[in-house]
Amino acid sequence: MNNFKKITLALFSIVLLFSCVKDDVEDFKSGAHIVGFKKSESSYIYTSADVNPVQVTEPIDLIGGSNGTPSNSNITVQFSVDASSTALQGTDYTIDITGNQITIPAGSDFVLLPITINPTVLPGNTPKTIVINLTQVSSNNAVISDANKQITITIAKCESALAGDYTLEVTRIDNGAVYSFTTETITSTGTVGEYVTSSTSEFGDLALGGLDDLTTSGAPRNGFIFNDVCQTIIIPQQFLGDYYPNLVKGSQDDQNEVTLDPLTGNVVEITMTYTVVRAAGLRKYRAVYTKL
Repeated sequence: MNNFKKITLALFSIVLLFSCVKDDVEDFKSGAHIVGFKKSESSYIYTSADVNPVQVTEPIDLIGGSNGTPSNSNITVQFSVDASSTALQGTDYTIDITGNQITIPAGSDFVLLPITINPTVLPGNTPKTIVINLTQVSSNNAVISDANKQITITIAKCESALAGDYTLEVTRIDNGAVYSFTTETITSTGTVGEYVTSSTSEFGDLALGGLDDLTTSGAPRNGFIFNDVCQTIIIPQQFLGDYYPNLVKGSQDDQNEVTLDPLTGNVVEITMTYTVVRAAGLRKYRAVYTKL
């Protein structure tokens, strides 16, 4: 991609990202600080070897407003656990904050919400969710982003072994275009249940079927991060190639699953559905990985 394309994609992505923010300010740079979770989904996977409580953190960010500068005063954010949560607070996890509120300190643009998870009580192969809502802020110069006010955290105890080589067929759902990759490599990141692909939609190794190689323009990778949560695939929101401002995100209302051989338990096929923000709009893809 040339510099003009990068600038165009960046401007479009920024406009789209903030188009869903709910406030009365038209100029997001000069308006109120906008507070929200950094991501809408997160997952933490454990195995039977994990016997000790583990603390994780979820960022709450200043994601816009006031020319991108931190607040010169504290911003206290109140939150609540949504009734749709299936994990039990006090048993499966605890939120390590009293009073259901947390403060973004003056001069900072984020704060980390600490949560301790107890893997030993999680049932095998049965994911549970912690759904947290941001409800209000203390500062008159801050608002909560409507698009970033909720996070769903999935916790589970299950095994995962998806690393390896696959054939891959990616279908662009709106026009039926098909992209075929002869060898797609899925690699473990080193975290249980977390992997990275070697392509995203039509972006990948040109020799293996990709129409455009993001790495030739400086991206560290062509692929995306995903999580295997007890044979269900979760693709968290992330930047294309971990470089471009275009967002890549899974579509949980569609097919996202791992098919195992009923006799051996080995992976046979992985199906994922995700969207990519492009200059022309959102593009939705279904990818089918078949194990070699």
